[in-house]
Amino acid sequence: MEKTVSIMSFLKRSAAVVCSAAMLLTIGSFKVNVDNCAEAASVTVSDDIGLVGNLFCIADGKNADHAALQWATTLSADSYTLYRSTLPDSGFEPVYQGNGNSYEDDDMASGTTYYFQLKVTSKGKELYSSVKSLTPCTLPSGLSTYDNQKGSNLVYETSGYKVGNTYYNYSLKKHSGKDDIYLAETTSSDGRHFGNEKNVADSTQNSALASCKIESVHIDYIPEKNKVVVWAHWEKPSGYSDGKALVITGTPGGQFTVHHVYNPLGIQVRDMAIFFDDDGTGYLIAAANKEGQGANATMYIFRMNDDYSDVTEVVNTLFEDQYREFPNLVKKDGYYFLFTSQAAGWYPSSGAYSVTKDIAGKWSELRSIGNTSTFSSQSGWIVNMQDKNYIMHAYRWLRASSTSGTTLCPLYFDKGFAFYDYCPYFKYNTSTGDLFPVQQGQLLSQDRPVSSSLAAKSGNAPAKAVDGSYQSCFAAIGDYKKWPFYLQVDLEKVCNLANVQTSWYICKGSEGYYTYTVEGSLDGVNWTKLLDHTDKSSETVSKTYGFNSDMLSGKARYVRLNVQNANLQNNPNNNWYTPTVYEFKVFGTPVGSADKPKPYVDIDFEDGTGNLSLNGGASVKQDGEKGKVLYLDGSDNTYGEFPQGMLDGLRDYTVSMDIKSESEGNFFTFAAGKNDDKYVFFRVAKELFRFAATTDSWRDETELVCDLDGTQWHNYTLVVNGADTKLYIDGRETLHTTETHGQVADMGSGTSCFIGKSYYSDDTCFKGSIDNIRIYKAALTKGEIVGKADVKGDVNGDGQLSVADLAALQKFVLGIGELADWQKGDLCQDGRIDSFDLCLMRRLLISGAEQQR
Repeated sequence: MEKTVSIMSFLKRSAAVVCSAAMLLTIGSFKVNVDNCAEAASVTVSDDIGLVGNLFCIADGKNADHAALQWATTLSADSYTLYRSTLPDSGFEPVYQGNGNSYEDDDMASGTTYYFQLKVTSKGKELYSSVKSLTPCTLPSGLSTYDNQKGSNLVYETSGYKVGNTYYNYSLKKHSGKDDIYLAETTSSDGRHFGNEKNVADSTQNSALASCKIESVHIDYIPEKNKVVVWAHWEKPSGYSDGKALVITGTPGGQFTVHHVYNPLGIQVRDMAIFFDDDGTGYLIAAANKEGQGANATMYIFRMNDDYSDVTEVVNTLFEDQYREFPNLVKKDGYYFLFTSQAAGWYPSSGAYSVTKDIAGKWSELRSIGNTSTFSSQSGWIVNMQDKNYIMHAYRWLRASSTSGTTLCPLYFDKGFAFYDYCPYFKYNTSTGDLFPVQQGQLLSQDRPVSSSLAAKSGNAPAKAVDGSYQSCFAAIGDYKKWPFYLQVDLEKVCNLANVQTSWYICKGSEGYYTYTVEGSLDGVNWTKLLDHTDKSSETVSKTYGFNSDMLSGKARYVRLNVQNANLQNNPNNNWYTPTVYEFKVFGTPVGSADKPKPYVDIDFEDGTGNLSLNGGASVKQDGEKGKVLYLDGSDNTYGEFPQGMLDGLRDYTVSMDIKSESEGNFFTFAAGKNDDKYVFFRVAKELFRFAATTDSWRDETELVCDLDGTQWHNYTLVVNGADTKLYIDGRETLHTTETHGQVADMGSGTSCFIGKSYYSDDTCFKGSIDNIRIYKAALTKGEIVGKADVKGDVNGDGQLSVADLAALQKFVLGIGELADWQKGDLCQDGRIDSFDLCLMRRLLISGAEQQR
């Protein structure tokens, strides 16, 4: 029996619980149909692709029923497609297509296992990751919460090293008021309460410990040898000119020896880490330098001797002249991962890692991880949670007193790839290894319509700031960079906001913090300030560099990040930064659909001309196709005029009208602005459409041009969204630029708005017919222009056909989901929703993607 849902049964979905047993009987036969149109898991798996997924929960939720997927590749990727299925080897449907490297799945059911596979399209070839599975679940009991926003401490059920029935804990300490260093040993019977401090190594063994400072301390216990090993960076109390290593080893409860305060093999070393391989071999990894280089220019890997008290040789040197510091080496699934930070003093810096299968062999080039500032921190050491989960322990040296001194980022591995991201909180248990990031809501902003007040090249368009990648960015065209500026995202739904996260540009040596506000709007016209981050006297503002995570509240469809300035620490009065935002993330909860903005001007000429005054030979006439229309005869001073100042201050607006042209030459069909230096216009000629905008006359116009048959009726809808301008002809996007640097808001007050009149005295007036003039003081989305009812397959009601509709339809057919509009999913037009509709929708998506290519 085929799994189908008729119109009648669809309308009675509320009775689905009664029929659930019968529904289960049909799933097996449905699987055959799904396999005919969905993809099987690919066996063409590439080691050059890494894919990880982790479960997370929302705010105070009790279930980890959301998933964050991240991926990376060493291939030259043209695009990515992420597939999902509830079967391990078949039924895979695309849920994401694009150029980002992350995706959030907010449509999961607890207890169901989901399988994911990534396809990378590279130079005409298609390669795949291995399949990953996730099973949403109820959070286990006994979890602690870590606060990444304000700072807290990881709670360990026990700590120290257990030897026999005793726990031992070690730390390098100094006596009050002195610059000395000693190794303190404390003991515990339960691993919780430590006491009986004992000084086991100090300056009595080496006078260099009587006056010094110690950094980059690493203490480890090797059970196989019952040995405690201590390596640390030693310097005089002031300066960093010595670059020596302090080495101490000993037996828990027994004797300790200060072996060295020295330059290993005569090499200066500073930030360092120690690593012990599966065969017991010990390694020292240190930021060092070759002769003639500056400090930390090259990373050295030394092999230790058998008792870990010295080094015997240099086995590798890495990252020459790249100035990486704070190394940390971990081994996972046969791969060695070396994490490092950029040397940037006490300021945040970009994290990176290199990977190999042979410590002494060839290592990969440095690979980016996280965002550009390690989330306002410095890449540090790794917390291993029972080999089940890992956490990047990143230090935030420069911070406000109310913010965290460490940023802890859950860390995930796949083959030779590593990933971490920021979460405001996470729940964990160090004894079980459980770890669940906590978001304040769903990620609302990714791949949503976005704009900026500043012009940008397509490769750095505002869309790059919401594409799910920390490596791409919005950046203004240098010639038109302006401060302040804004970045605005249309969530396309009304949402309760909870958290915004912003990844900024910072320059090593000229690090800057940003002042900004965040506003929200339901209509794109009226705005409410939701967050104010402009008080330079606040430590939270002035001591947060590279990344901000802000909690806020408010209901909005549109969210605007108003950036006032960047304040450079080495020159506060000279901000030379180009306005740049790497990623802007908005989190919250959708609460309702968004109403289409109402037109400020709506004239169909059936009942007059509204607020459009007519001049010269302009008149309303009867048209055989349209009824009453505005007719302009092209004679001198024949035009329509809207009230002065109607568009003053606007950066977002939409102009839509039906036009049939009889004009050639130079003229304006629609115009807004001040004069022949400052204007926005478009022209519909018999064979050509042309748009231009400028604040410096014809010499500096942003231009869009296309050929067309303007002698026939067509609808022209111009959407100006900050520097982003799109033209739709008869509902189809035809022209697009992100480089609009002539905007009405920059033309001052008292702007005029004409139909048929040019600002150039030598131009003629437009000749032709115009109908259905609508002007909105907001930028309409594609769905609002095309009309949701006209989009075939748009079952989730977002105004477009995408892989999200395919996922929704599949869930509905499986009986575990709802549709916003089932009729748009009835692609076979047989009055039922079944697997055949799934196949047709998939074909529509594939054909659409091919047309775009």
